[in-house]
Amino acid sequence: MNLKTLIDETANRADETLDGCTNPSEARSILLELLATEHPELQQTDLRKIVDQVTAILTNEGFFESGPGGGWEGGGDDDESDGLDGDE
Repeated sequence: MNLKTLIDETANRADETLDGCTNPSEARSILLELLATEHPELQQTDLRKIVDQVTAILTNEGFFESGPGGGWEGGGDDDESDGLDGDE
């Protein structure tokens, strides 16, 4: 599985995995632990890249501004990691 896919999947399930999370710092800790458990084959540098991108996406979407799930409207068609891959 490539990093872009993991970033998209992790961002798309933020409402579930970050339920009750109120700030990006807390989200980073939760996401690092979750991804390390789910994908033990990943290097720390890759885990941090994923977490950095997911946190940036959530911040841009307003996730932390209005509580958990703040900016997400359930539109699963969005490419959450725009800017990572110039194919589109």
